[in-house]
Amino acid sequence: MKSDTGSRIPFQDFDLNQWVGYIQTRHFRSIDMTLQRVTEVWSRLGRPKAALTITVAGTNGKGSTVCLLESALCSDRCSVGTYTSPHLIRFNERIRINGREATSDEICQSFCEIEEVVGDIPLTYFEYATLSALWLFSKHDLDVQILEVGMGGRLDAVNMMDGDLAVVTSIGLDHQAWLGNDRETIALEKAEVMREGSTAICSDRNIPKSLVAFAKEKSVELLVIGQDFDIRFEGGAVYWDRKSSRCKSAWNIAGPISLPLTGAHQYDNLAGVIAVLAILAERLDLHIEEVLSGISRSILPGRCQILDTSPLIILDVAHNLDSVTVLAEFLLQHPVEGHTIAIFGALTDKNLDEVVRPIVSQVDRWHLAGISGERGQSSTELKRKFGGICDCSHIACHDDPSTAYRHVMDIVEPQDRIVIFGSFRVAGDILGLHEVRSDSIAEIHR
Repeated sequence: MKSDTGSRIPFQDFDLNQWVGYIQTRHFRSIDMTLQRVTEVWSRLGRPKAALTITVAGTNGKGSTVCLLESALCSDRCSVGTYTSPHLIRFNERIRINGREATSDEICQSFCEIEEVVGDIPLTYFEYATLSALWLFSKHDLDVQILEVGMGGRLDAVNMMDGDLAVVTSIGLDHQAWLGNDRETIALEKAEVMREGSTAICSDRNIPKSLVAFAKEKSVELLVIGQDFDIRFEGGAVYWDRKSSRCKSAWNIAGPISLPLTGAHQYDNLAGVIAVLAILAERLDLHIEEVLSGISRSILPGRCQILDTSPLIILDVAHNLDSVTVLAEFLLQHPVEGHTIAIFGALTDKNLDEVVRPIVSQVDRWHLAGISGERGQSSTELKRKFGGICDCSHIACHDDPSTAYRHVMDIVEPQDRIVIFGSFRVAGDILGLHEVRSDSIAEIHR
């Protein structure tokens, strides 16, 4: 493979940071939704045989659903590959095999293999990442691969794989420029991950009609929360129940269940996950005790994550109406004596009114962080847009999330609360900085 200047690029000598920088430049757009390019390159790679594939689509709850599935399935009797996006700190987070991040050397090897066959096809960053994950999974004798859809479903790179079972989580308004301006249209995009004659799970209690109609048209056995399965609270314990014979599962009841993920909304994600596991129990030889034990060990960074308690620091990747509304409800249910300080940054394609207004009444002071890149925007641009949403006299601007975090940590009082949200980029930068800061403090006191 040669560069534009005709000189040979030493891909075999690239480290992962160099590869990540390179794949960000291979396509003139960061998002270019079509399956033609990525499917062609996958074909050139030989379309390696895939493990049983679970595809997870939706607006909110995808990451939680994948996390719970992975935690439940990883065991001595079941090998699992997991692909998620985006990452918070390290690219390696996107690709896990049996619960462990793929090594940088493994990912570099996969990129070299892709580059050998890509030719002049301009893949996007996400397409490279998806091919890397699928290639690595094919090199292990996996029982299951769990694939999280990046955006939408119909034209997402993940959808080139035929899933054996699809999960559609809650559906809301996000990425409207690509997916449509209403839930019904967005749901139809996501419905395309369901394959004709297969089984699918929906954990959205307000299931869009278009999703139901698509399933009927394609003869998909669509099982819905509240109709075919549900979560039950009894005597302080949590149980999963099969509610209809349409849910042809091995289990009628599962529980009591210990769910370590924060937020009431996680119980709907949990319900969908156990429905999947119950349906696959015989095929994968799943034991309910092992499954529930795995779920109890689930850890999901960036979702209502408590980083510290004095002051209270909450980090969440909430970046759309539904997810921010859930975050606002959590803050309301857990008040503090001091002030609530928000560190916030958002990409240009976000509707700020939808993202900010649900939480405005919970925030006393705003610290806006600029985000670089094609879809990023500066903190001063953000502040201009805040004019019609909240009082700008309590808004400070910072060049980037790390600068905002350092400043806030210098002025915050122990009784205050810091809420970090708005973008994976903001959450990831600050999570990385917090880890470094915590390690430094630990070293001082050692």
